[in-house]
Amino acid sequence: MAKSIVTDLIQIFKSGINAVLPENLVKNCLKYCSTTHQLQLCGENYDLINKNIYIVGTGKAARNMAIEVEKVLGSKIKEGIISIPKGSYDHTSVSTNMFYYEGAENNLPDNYAMNTAKKVEHLVSNLGKDDFLLVLISGGGSALLPLPRHPISLDEKTMLIKKLAHSGADITELNTVRKRISGLKGGQLAIKGKNAQIVALILSDIIGDPLDLIASGPTIKNEDNPLKAIDIIKKYNLYDKLPHSIITVLNETNSFETFPKDMVKNFIIGSNKLSTEAAYYKAMELNYMPIELSNTVSGNVKLIAHKYVQFTKSFCNFLNGNINKVTLKDTVNKLNIPGLSPNFVDSVDDSTYFKERDYCLIFGGEITVEVKGTGKGGRNQQLALEFSNYIHNVKDEINNFDIYFLSAGTDGIDGPTEAAGAIGYIDLISDSKNECLDVNLYLNNNDSYNFYRKFKDGSLHIFTGHTNTNVMDIHLIMIKKCK
Repeated sequence: MAKSIVTDLIQIFKSGINAVLPENLVKNCLKYCSTTHQLQLCGENYDLINKNIYIVGTGKAARNMAIEVEKVLGSKIKEGIISIPKGSYDHTSVSTNMFYYEGAENNLPDNYAMNTAKKVEHLVSNLGKDDFLLVLISGGGSALLPLPRHPISLDEKTMLIKKLAHSGADITELNTVRKRISGLKGGQLAIKGKNAQIVALILSDIIGDPLDLIASGPTIKNEDNPLKAIDIIKKYNLYDKLPHSIITVLNETNSFETFPKDMVKNFIIGSNKLSTEAAYYKAMELNYMPIELSNTVSGNVKLIAHKYVQFTKSFCNFLNGNINKVTLKDTVNKLNIPGLSPNFVDSVDDSTYFKERDYCLIFGGEITVEVKGTGKGGRNQQLALEFSNYIHNVKDEINNFDIYFLSAGTDGIDGPTEAAGAIGYIDLISDSKNECLDVNLYLNNNDSYNFYRKFKDGSLHIFTGHTNTNVMDIHLIMIKKCK
């Protein structure tokens, strides 16, 4: 195992996090002139003369977004309520009217987050025409504003979402259902605050940056067909097991109020693309040949791991001169990795000099795991281990390369663990046998966290703590020719 490559991978990953730190993103888009009372947000001006300013924030980036807002608006803030993950608050508020509440430990809704959601509902429901509401939204916001629609209980809602997730539902499906059964998501926060002017600043943690799905769209009109959520639940054979309260809400047809579209503006200020671009430049600084390939990777963890390995094998064969650009492009086309265009091959220099370089292939997105075991892990740790397993099987075909793979979440928390992700490599399976660790046992039990905790004294685990941001995951494939 090459410690230098591991160190480089972690540096590249952390550069991706630094590029989407929420305080910097807010600083770049928010300006306030105290003499004219003009607020500039993402290039648009808002007249705040005789206006009361309120702040609502939710998600893993909300704390640092709110801190920067405090610095700019300070005593102008009438009241602010910020719902943030448990363990992420270590801030003394500049404004005595800003309140930070922790909840949703391990990204799961709980009564702490529920109580905060009720405070938010009360605040926005009492806003009037002289009020201006700034909403700060980021990934993790769904769990942090978990207020269900009446008469659904929090336990009922949480159980449904948990069952969908364990069945393999992706984030789009989960948030589509959340929108339908929630009291603040799916545009309900904006509807409840309809008398005020509302502007939302959003960090995207979902593929394609769909505004209505990020934190389940509290300030975006829900234009889904009412049957869409039902179809998703039926897809995973859960509809017949639903409590009566959820069935009642799902089948309501005329219970939603008019959305105040003229009073609401939404701006995306950060995304996975910003993160992978920073990773690209860091890899270049470390003397790798970086290629940014996709920001929309999604799908089942096993399938994506297999596709990544097949792609890596083909790319190595290209570098070895065993296949040409036409064959590489055809392979990429057949693999159909989300967001990876075969046309990238045209930009790859096939001269001898470039074929001898060390490559860093950069992907972003978010994959899913169908949980069947009882172990502890997360999608990134599982993906790193699955990749290691598959690359071992083709090792003899690319034995003149050292190959490493990093998968980690920009939020710093992978599943219900304190790890951000992990690193795999081409010899991991062989090395794990030397430590009497059976990778397949850990994979089948969804116990990737405990594998990485034990293997190599935990040196391939990635720990960042809460990063207070979230723009999905980064996947890095490092290809280095053996000298």
